[in-house]
Amino acid sequence: MTPIGLSSGSLPHATAADLAATALGHGGSGLDLRIGKGHAWELDGVERGLSAIAAAGAEVFFTGVGARLGDPAAEIVDAPPAWPVKVFCVERPDPGLVAEQAAGRDLWVETHAGGPDVTTLIDLAERTGVGLVLDVLGLAEIGGADRHELAALAPHVRAAQVKGFHRTPQGTRHRPLEPRDLEPVLAVMEGTPLRCVTVESRAGNPGADLALLAKLLKENT
Repeated sequence: MTPIGLSSGSLPHATAADLAATALGHGGSGLDLRIGKGHAWELDGVERGLSAIAAAGAEVFFTGVGARLGDPAAEIVDAPPAWPVKVFCVERPDPGLVAEQAAGRDLWVETHAGGPDVTTLIDLAERTGVGLVLDVLGLAEIGGADRHELAALAPHVRAAQVKGFHRTPQGTRHRPLEPRDLEPVLAVMEGTPLRCVTVESRAGNPGADLALLAKLLKENT
C-alpha cells in the first residue's frame, strides 16, 4: 500500500517524538514536515527534530517551506536537501523563471489558494519538471478538476495531502475525514503511484483520520 502518515500541521504543538508516535500508532509510517511555521517539532532546531523523528522510527516523506515559485524574490532556504521540498507557486508563473528556481532541487508545488489552476499546473510541470502535491482543499480552492484533468495531472503528482472540510459562504470549515475527501486522490492514483499520502487533520482527532485513510486506501487500491 502507498505509505501514509501525518502532516506536522495536524499537531502543531506536538514534539517531534510525539508527532512520530501518533503517526506510527495509527497505521502510518511517516510525516510531512512544514519548516518555518513554528510547529513544535522544529523549535529545538530542524536537525534535532529530524534526528528525534528518525530515532522514533518514522520516515520523513518531504518537507515544506513557504516559498512561492515564480516570485523573483522567492528563496528556498532552511530545507534539508535530503528530501523533496513542498512549495507554493504564483497564479501565473513564468516557466523560465520557475525552471531556474527549481534547478538542482526536487521541488513539489502544492495545489493551493492563490496558485495556478490545474491546466496551468499541468503545463508548468511538463515544461519545468517540478512535481506536484495534490492537496484536496487546495484543489477545490483553485477551481477543482474533472476526471480528464485529474488524469492529465496524475503523471506529475508525487504525493497527496487529504483533509476533511466543507466550504461555506463564511469560509472553509474543517471536519473529520470522510470517504468522499479521497475521491480526487483515488482518481489520480489510477494513473500513477504516489510516494505517500498524508493527513492534515484540523478537526481534533488526527489519529482517527489517519486510521480511516489507511482503511480507505486498503479498500480502494
